[in-house]
Amino acid sequence: MSEQIRLRLEEVFLLIPCPISGCWGLHGATTTYSFDEEFGCHVLEVWPKLIEEVDEQEGSGHAQTGDLLFGLAEFDFTKLAKAVPLDHFHFSQLRAIFKIGWKESGQELELRIHIEPEEVDEEL
Repeated sequence: MSEQIRLRLEEVFLLIPCPISGCWGLHGATTTYSFDEEFGCHVLEVWPKLIEEVDEQEGSGHAQTGDLLFGLAEFDFTKLAKAVPLDHFHFSQLRAIFKIGWKESGQELELRIHIEPEEVDEEL
């Protein structure tokens, strides 16, 4: 059952347009699925990946930037609300995260979409 729920969360996540190019698959995101015992809901957490910008002086080389990637707040979520019966939709500027929740088949589901990329270990 949890595999079906994870797949449903990912399916709904893909309904949200990636602000960078409109396609999460192109630039990617890191996701983790879990069950939040405290709130009794299934959660898909999403962190965008850093964008690599071409450095013109190095030809085809790439350099990572740590800039804020995008502002999901600029996007219209009415299409998502039409496709999924949302119970709550919350943006925390302090935590830089969108929380989108709804109930399906008796289960509480929630997407937690972070606006800033996950910290990357520089030593890797």
